[in-house]
Amino acid sequence: MLAACAWLTACQGMPPEGPTGSETIRMEISLSGDVCAVTAADATVSAPDMTTLGPVALQVTETVIEGRISQVPAGAARTVRVNAFNASGRVVYSGSTQVEVVAGSVTSAHLVLRRDLQNCPNAPGSGDIDITGTLETGETPPGDAGTPDGGSLPDGGLVLDGPQLAFTLDDATLTSGGIIHFFDRATDKVHRLDVGNRRFLSPYAGTADAVSMAVSPDGDTTYLGYTGGRIDAFSLDGTTRFFAAAPETVSSMVVAGGYLFTVDGSGAWDSHSLYQRSTGARVATAEWRYSARSIVFSPVNKRVYLLNAGVSPTDVTMVDVDPVAGTMGVERDSPYHGNYSLPNPLRLLPDESAVMVGSGLFFNTSDLTYRTSLGLSFVDVAFHEGRYYLIDTVGDTTQLRVLSSTFDILSASYHAGRAKRVFVHGGELVLVTEARPGQLQVRILAP
Repeated sequence: MLAACAWLTACQGMPPEGPTGSETIRMEISLSGDVCAVTAADATVSAPDMTTLGPVALQVTETVIEGRISQVPAGAARTVRVNAFNASGRVVYSGSTQVEVVAGSVTSAHLVLRRDLQNCPNAPGSGDIDITGTLETGETPPGDAGTPDGGSLPDGGLVLDGPQLAFTLDDATLTSGGIIHFFDRATDKVHRLDVGNRRFLSPYAGTADAVSMAVSPDGDTTYLGYTGGRIDAFSLDGTTRFFAAAPETVSSMVVAGGYLFTVDGSGAWDSHSLYQRSTGARVATAEWRYSARSIVFSPVNKRVYLLNAGVSPTDVTMVDVDPVAGTMGVERDSPYHGNYSLPNPLRLLPDESAVMVGSGLFFNTSDLTYRTSLGLSFVDVAFHEGRYYLIDTVGDTTQLRVLSSTFDILSASYHAGRAKRVFVHGGELVLVTEARPGQLQVRILAP
């Protein structure tokens, strides 16, 4: 039987917002004496009064397994479990222990890992792993809570918060120039953050009750749709102009080349329309269409893809759009009509060969047939150099998982606040979370 000892340190992370606190558990396990060739490891933290955190991938070197799980709610009987794997992905060592997590304090416990005799049966010797050294306390440097001009984080990133991010987020999009547009329906504004220069730009202020937003990919024009059908256009220089008037309120819209594709409640069911961006003229419209709860445009395929709403069962649909001629085709459903779970959001792959939905399913953009599944759900996803960056909410924290092109989990980390959006720009990962109702935080991390 293999015995392994490790120290688990529960230490202060983000400043506690209440009596329960939010802490970090760090771990270090020496691999001295490992006879099962450990190549990977992960850890989870669970308790009856909290949502299970993890599994979080740990770092494995030739000498040690180490890592941390952040944003652990303070309390007693937090069960920490560690699994260590060989190159074939088999669990060769595992073990668990309970640790009390005390807000603002450091506590410790021993963890014993035992060798799996079935997955590592013929290892020579006893297979003992002896603990060496001590652990970091995990105390967080000042600035972890974030400042408007960015403070340092233990993960090496920057965090932006403060009054300029004090609003409720309804939608967000990132332009090619690195400007995030945040749609705030409560105040009828579009807040803007220049990611590269770490500064906030003047917001666009709507003229009425704003319902929907669309932004051109280059960021030159932002559109706001209001109750009643009016649509305004905002230019980079801050000027505002009346763009068009739809027959009824535009619930969703997206820029499609030289046209604005809209969904409004006029006609039978809903109507889809195309408005020429240069003139505001409505050049095409069709009723008996579905409303949309998530919408994207594919320039390569010349199609708008929608997750429909207001019908049962829901489906993913597509509409051909000629962004030069200004014509619009029929709306076509997937072949499945409710056979799959289709939660928000809808995201287009970088090569535009498929769309993804929040349950982790992929559908081919050519005909909406099923392609594959990640096996993981998400609130949002970003793409960078063949990797997937998934975020979801675990309790009141955001779990960020990095997947390879073959969907292997490469790493996982936890950040304060509930998951909202994630982007990649200029080689940086931009994570948007809701620290508390009406207050966002933006973390800028190395991907």
